[in-house]
Amino acid sequence: MSGRFNGKSFVVTGGTRGIGRAIVLGAAADGARVVFCGRGESAPVGAEVEAAVRAAGGQARFVPADVAVEADIERLFDNALGWLDEVHIVVNNAGVTRGSLLVQTALEDWQYVLDVNLRGPFLVCRRAVDDMLSQGSGGRIVNVASFTANGLVGAASYAASKSALLSLTRSVAKEYGRRRIFCNAVVPGFIETDMTTGYRPAARAALAQLSPYGRFGLAEEVAGTVLFLASDEASFVTGDAVYVAGAVRDVPRMMS
Repeated sequence: MSGRFNGKSFVVTGGTRGIGRAIVLGAAADGARVVFCGRGESAPVGAEVEAAVRAAGGQARFVPADVAVEADIERLFDNALGWLDEVHIVVNNAGVTRGSLLVQTALEDWQYVLDVNLRGPFLVCRRAVDDMLSQGSGGRIVNVASFTANGLVGAASYAASKSALLSLTRSVAKEYGRRRIFCNAVVPGFIETDMTTGYRPAARAALAQLSPYGRFGLAEEVAGTVLFLASDEASFVTGDAVYVAGAVRDVPRMMS
């Protein structure tokens, strides 16, 4: 399969569903070899994504891994390097939310969200940068943040984790840009994923109308921006955050 990622290799976290799945399929369709992960219980879905990639003529492998567990991240990259030889592009997509108002948020829920959404990307970025430095050829990291970084009623932990992820993105870009390691973020708005399927119909309709498009975005539309940032086309883009939010920059009080 030919494309702009011929000879390139990806590692994608949270690649079994939604935006992550769209990134895996899109990268493989554009010529990349892709290693992607999800938790162990998502192995059957991971196998389905592998099969979909193969059916389209691409190459992808699923590795079960919990991004919040350091040993799992080490195993993920060790497996990836065993197949790929080098890792050129890494996408931090895995994320979770547990919604509740601040005074109703249990400490264990707060910690769980930060472990997955921030500790995970830290562990992935640390290992990815180390491997990219060893390879000597640079690389690209793309972090999937959220416009809820601006604040979200009923999801302080999620909003805080995504805001911190944007700061991590800028720090990695500044620390390692001279070594040709680029780090950027995409900032999705309301996207058709598992996280938004639970909204009440009336809330969905009202939120969709915040955008001039009158709808939620699609996972494939976010994936397209991720792949741009992963490509040589983004040769002067690093430390930046690219919104894929349909002109909606701030989040109103949730009506879900």
